[in-house]
Amino acid sequence: MTERINATPETWLFLGLGGLALLLAHQETLPFSNQALAIVLAVAVVLTGLPHGALDPWVAWRAGLWRTWAGFAGFNLVYMAAAAGVVAVWQLAPGASLALFLAISAWHFGGDWRKDLNVWGRVMAGSALLALPALGAPAEVSALFTLLAGEQGGALASSLGMAAPWLAAVAAAAAVAALRRSTVAAVELAAVAAFALLLPPLVFFLVYFCALHSPRHLRNAARSAVSGQRQQMVGVALIYTGLTVVAAAFVWPWLAEAGMPTATLENNLLRLVFIGLAALTLPHMIVVMFSEQRDTSLP
Repeated sequence: MTERINATPETWLFLGLGGLALLLAHQETLPFSNQALAIVLAVAVVLTGLPHGALDPWVAWRAGLWRTWAGFAGFNLVYMAAAAGVVAVWQLAPGASLALFLAISAWHFGGDWRKDLNVWGRVMAGSALLALPALGAPAEVSALFTLLAGEQGGALASSLGMAAPWLAAVAAAAAVAALRRSTVAAVELAAVAAFALLLPPLVFFLVYFCALHSPRHLRNAARSAVSGQRQQMVGVALIYTGLTVVAAAFVWPWLAEAGMPTATLENNLLRLVFIGLAALTLPHMIVVMFSEQRDTSLP
């Protein structure tokens, strides 16, 4: 029974930060501008979001994707080519790219409960996680998706909003099923649904991605490593997070020029964060799936 109610550190962080965000979000007197929120989101993604993906070279090495310096160079080239390809395709077909990004993200985020839900439960949980903000704050999600993918993005936001109640119902059934295995997983899924509906969409994404998803992957990676490898992990995470920030600085002008006519710092930051995450998600998912197939117990 102790294992069933033993919450992980990221569970407490997620619940605490989400609860605090709920209190602050409804204090209308607080000066939270959209630009300030975009800046906070970008900084939070760099500090807590990027490091778990920055471990991909180390995860790939553990999974046997590369073993020599030549293999290391090849891995990095393929990884960068995949990320650059996503950015390029996004400029040509933003609507389809956003839809694919959401589908991949639903699968990936559902994996946060892979020990407690079957594959369909994970898919529904991840899908509901992304759709519920479109039900709780349709105008804000539509504005964000339009910024990222034009009119097609707005139509996609509308479709998500219509599908959200059905997805939420199935995800709720999955949460009840998870209760048999883990009280913590059921509480997390219920909190995800509540925060997704009640928090502003960008705040919800910040709380979920930076307080639950990324810390969980980092903790799992650290737990799977022997003591001598943890220093390697930290070094790899720091180096590749820094390289990603440098790459983002080079990509910034391209995404800014490709933005809406009313380009602002806020809009450009949001495009950089979300299109950048989309670019990194594709190769990251490939590494994750390969490592899972090799049963390396890595995120």
